[in-house]
Amino acid sequence: PRIAEESDMSSKLEVLWSPNRGEHFATYTSEVKLYCYTRLQEEQREDLGTADLQLSAGSEFYGRFIAGSNDVHCMPQYQCVAWQTNAARQHFFAVGQSSGKVVLTNLGLDDPSLSNHYLAPKSGRPCTCLAWNSNENNLVAVGLEKARNDSSLIVWDITRASSEHVAEKTNRFWFGPDIVTAGEESAKQFEVGHTEQTSSLAWFPNQPCCLLAGMGSRFLRIFDIREQSVTTQPQPREVANHKAIFGICVDPSSPHRVATYADGGTVYMWDTRQFVKPVYSFSRNGSIARLSWLNTRPGCLSVLTSEPPYLHLVDVPSYTQPTNTQADVGELYEHLTQHMSDRCPYIISKSAPHARLTGVSWHRQLDNLALVVNSEGVVRDLRASDKMPLVIAHAPCNF
Repeated sequence: PRIAEESDMSSKLEVLWSPNRGEHFATYTSEVKLYCYTRLQEEQREDLGTADLQLSAGSEFYGRFIAGSNDVHCMPQYQCVAWQTNAARQHFFAVGQSSGKVVLTNLGLDDPSLSNHYLAPKSGRPCTCLAWNSNENNLVAVGLEKARNDSSLIVWDITRASSEHVAEKTNRFWFGPDIVTAGEESAKQFEVGHTEQTSSLAWFPNQPCCLLAGMGSRFLRIFDIREQSVTTQPQPREVANHKAIFGICVDPSSPHRVATYADGGTVYMWDTRQFVKPVYSFSRNGSIARLSWLNTRPGCLSVLTSEPPYLHLVDVPSYTQPTNTQADVGELYEHLTQHMSDRCPYIISKSAPHARLTGVSWHRQLDNLALVVNSEGVVRDLRASDKMPLVIAHAPCNF
């Protein structure tokens, strides 16, 4: 087996744990590869193939290659991939391309009906972000760079995706306008955002029809997709004027709590029940690269930065809904920043001291287990301890 790395475009390698099966994960650069996270005894390793991954030297855990999709090509600096939460289609991905097109691909044997279908905007420009609706799993929200006569935020119904000429269109880079059929237009469930870019977005798990988007240069907007108008642009339910429009993620344990970041090293926390300004913020070394909440640890926010120690696990204290005075917000801010803890800095590998940490994905069921990627394209399995720094995982994992 190979040490888990990609030789081409390694700095753009990303990793995702499956939202459907605990033992599966995927990597992607210009193609998506599916693996099974497996613990192997020494005598079992003789059966490993060249496509399998050894997750760091000395580890008993391996990624057994299951399937790959090389029929969907993307320029890596513009690609984004989202894994659908769906028990019926457990290995179903949406792949955003440099053209703005979203290609649907299924790496499993379950329900191949929508594989190699696509969704294309009227104007070709890069796709910036993707998010599946976990409650209505036929809906996928797509963020795009700005275009004068087209929306930058589109919610598609994948059951109406097109399959015409998909082989021709997915095997080339496409920047120009496409021929948008009536069927493709009918697949749009919601669209908004002419003449501005959508940089990040997320659905609210407790409000299946609502999503939050970072748009333009400094707007966070909450939309209800049921309020689409035929004649006018939809109006947001809530708007915040702030520069922290990147990395939107909703806390699954407290869906009214949202984390975002701006250019630089500051993370901002929001309460959607009082969506005027951030309720508090905190900073870490370097620029923020990624935010994610841990499903297994309520109130624990993973913060990936561009400078050592790269990875932080920040325990965000729970708080009571503030009253209607600005003074209460200030008092809450001061109280919370005094009680936050940064528990688990990443240990820099002695074998690759100059390799930056560039990606992280936390397991959705197993406490403190993550897969991380460094700038050399190496994938490692890591386990964070409550009282010790982040270390390579060697403990048995049962799924």
